[in-house]
Amino acid sequence: MKIYSDESKKNVKEFLTKSTQNQERISITTDLKIYYRQPITDLKFKHQFCIFNTKQKLNRDIHIYNSRKSR
Repeated sequence: MKIYSDESKKNVKEFLTKSTQNQERISITTDLKIYYRQPITDLKFKHQFCIFNTKQKLNRDIHIYNSRKSR
């Protein structure tokens, strides 16, 4: 947020393009934010999800599901 005012697909792609211009594009690990996916694919990176964020989301989704089920 300090570099761009928002995390749009356009800004993510621009940031990644500039910050990796002199590097081999192998893979990027991110949290599960949806607007990272297309720019990473467009730039030909392998996209990996952070294990911590993945577990956190699964736990949150299970909690929400169980909360709705018990009503």
